[in-house]
Amino acid sequence: MWMALKRKSGRLYHMLRPYKSVRTLVLIAIGMLMIAFASTSSGFAHGQAPAKPNASSKNSQKSSISQAACRRISVPYRKAINAYNRVARAYWTKIARKKKTRRTKRRKNIKITRNDYILQHPPAYKGHRRPKCLDAKKRPPKRSRIGVVADFLKAAKRIYGFVPRSTTEQAYKKSYAEESLLLGLTADQIVGVYALETGGIGPYYRQSGIFPLNDKCQPIKPKGRAASTALGYAQLLAANSSAIISEKGETFAKRLEFGALISDDAAKKKHLNAKARIIRRMIRDIRRGIRRYKNRNNWRKYVAFSKTATGYAVHTLNLDADIGPLMQVHKLKQIVNVAAKKGFHRLSAAELELLNLVGYGRGMEMMTPAARDAPTSNFFSRQGYERNPVAKSLSAKGLLDKLDRIIAKRRKSCGSIEFTNIFKQAAFELASDQ
Repeated sequence: MWMALKRKSGRLYHMLRPYKSVRTLVLIAIGMLMIAFASTSSGFAHGQAPAKPNASSKNSQKSSISQAACRRISVPYRKAINAYNRVARAYWTKIARKKKTRRTKRRKNIKITRNDYILQHPPAYKGHRRPKCLDAKKRPPKRSRIGVVADFLKAAKRIYGFVPRSTTEQAYKKSYAEESLLLGLTADQIVGVYALETGGIGPYYRQSGIFPLNDKCQPIKPKGRAASTALGYAQLLAANSSAIISEKGETFAKRLEFGALISDDAAKKKHLNAKARIIRRMIRDIRRGIRRYKNRNNWRKYVAFSKTATGYAVHTLNLDADIGPLMQVHKLKQIVNVAAKKGFHRLSAAELELLNLVGYGRGMEMMTPAARDAPTSNFFSRQGYERNPVAKSLSAKGLLDKLDRIIAKRRKSCGSIEFTNIFKQAAFELASDQ
């Protein structure tokens, strides 16, 4: 075939010899035809199959069909969720108006009554389930990383050269119990908060969401991941730690210096005095740091500061055997003092935990007679309510009763039983000294 084409092209050359320009064009065309034919024939000669049509068009067709089907099957869901959101928005708008009314009444010292609350629970969605295909192309939202104990320790070492003094669980509990009794807090209150916040297991270095002990209080490979920066028996957030050290750090430093003064151990004296100096440096850094955050209330300033490396370093004090118990007990004593000023004396463990959980103002409002039967939605934003599995679908009294039941159950755990016995021993020793 190849030789035949070559011979024919030679004859054609002689025929077109008088017409040079036409001859050139024709020969170029023949040459291109021969090259194309040769490449095709050589491909077949080597056993190669002809190229198949591109499958991308088929895939795009399938994809478009899938999207069309998804839109079609999601119509009932979209109608249902839109109808639900209209009702829900109207409900939460009423909640916001009632909150505004109550704030105005408080400012004018007008008594708040049961009618100042919405007495119905939020509407529940009961429509079609959300089709999975709607989420197929959605990327999961990026979560901001939460600092963990290793980060806190690293920051403390780098910035202050500080390493917290570790101790046993029993020794930490003893210091905690002694400080609580000195400040007028009861074993019932403290062990109750411990039972709810740590599951009645501990340990003192536990971070929210991470479980380093089993239900027999034995060490295991830590499970879970950090839910927040909260640490210890009272689960103090990093912002709590910064606020407490700013307010009470000088008192803690003096306590350390007094401990150094009465100690006969030279190494202990040096250690306690060095730690007191570090705390004073932390106080200066916190106060200087929060001044950078303008146009924010105090709490938000501490929250912003707590996310810095220095904030992490301060939070490490919760893990220290000398300072950690003082910080945690001070936080609970602060709640009791604020409640007493508002007329709430002798808080039960559940009431103390309620204020620790939802905040002073909100918690005390929930404990008033007018609010007892009001749904908990009256005290949260819509987002806060929907993300709070503990408080959902309950009244204020119902939430308090639920906390009471959880605490009662977890008082029977190994850590709670041990803590109760340590409190009894600490109370006996305190009474003997007096």
